[in-house]
This record gives sequence, C-alpha cells and structure tokens, in this order.
Amino acid sequence: MSENQEQEEVITVRVQDPRVQNEGSWNSYVDYKIFLHTNSKAFTAKTSCVRRRYREFVWLRKQLQRNAGLV
Repeated sequence: MSENQEQEEVITVRVQDPRVQNEGSWNSYVDYKIFLHTNSKAFTAKTSCVRRRYREFVWLRKQLQRNAGLV
C-alpha cells in the first residue's frame, strides 16, 4: 500500500469466555470477556480486553449501532 493511500479503519469486537459470578447466590450474573482491536485513529489504545456483564455489552452494541452503524 502506498503512502498516499489511506488504510480502511477497522474495529473488531469479540465477546467470549462467559463466566458465572457469585454462583449459587441470589445475585449471580454472567460476565464476558470483551476484546477490541482497531486501527482507528479515534482510539488511543489499539487493543483492549475487559470483562463486562451482559447488560454492559448490550449498551456498547447499541452505541456502536447508533453512532457508527458498525454492527
């Protein structure tokens, strides 16, 4: 790719590794590992990995859909 051509920006989000937290308790929940990799200049970190509850992942997905039509 020449220097004059801009590389297409890509954002990849993977959701994996579900785990039950507080198993056997009335307040148990499932969380997931969310891995993000991007070459976008909008992100300072090009990769990140966090554990989040399902409801937080739903929020992220809605934000991506609304703001960028990425999903």
